[in-house]
Amino acid sequence: MRITRHRYTVKPEYVAQNRKNLDEFIAALSAASVPGLSYRVFLEADGQTFLHLVTSQDDPSAVITGLASFKKFQSELLASGPVAKPDQVRLSLVATSGDSYR
Repeated sequence: MRITRHRYTVKPEYVAQNRKNLDEFIAALSAASVPGLSYRVFLEADGQTFLHLVTSQDDPSAVITGLASFKKFQSELLASGPVAKPDQVRLSLVATSGDSYR
């Protein structure tokens, strides 16, 4: 299983546009119906920091980066001059109380 966390902070005036772009991307990713892929996006309490948690059986990067909506999301995010640029961290599951990440 692959687990990846992406995190970045946008300017307050870009939050609404980022959410719109994410909605379009997630809709396209859901329509692609990739088996074993879960892509969740969270907004931290500051209202500007987004955290993406991706779990998959295989490497989903080709599917994700191939979507036009992802390319739009990514290019507009970088063009917005984020407060903290996106970072990526691979994670390993140590324990869980449910079956959603096994």
